[in-house]
Amino acid sequence: MKKETSLKLSEFPHKTKGIIYGYQNEDLKMPSKIIEMGLLPETEFEILYQAPFRGPMYIEFGIEKSRIALRQEEAEFIIAKEIQ
Repeated sequence: MKKETSLKLSEFPHKTKGIIYGYQNEDLKMPSKIIEMGLLPETEFEILYQAPFRGPMYIEFGIEKSRIALRQEEAEFIIAKEIQ
């Protein structure tokens, strides 16, 4: 059995599935568009593509299978756990 650990979304490897656990927003600098896009706690996602050199990550999330690109700076605010 794999140990569950929380990671920033920016630390997830390519082709990994996970679930959003919460946000790291102690300094209140998280862009509101993260929530507006539907990246809410308990939302499942999959990292489809990661651009080289810490470029944007392309993710698919939610029941509707929405797809968006997130900058690394935005992904730093999202805390998630890997799922099988």
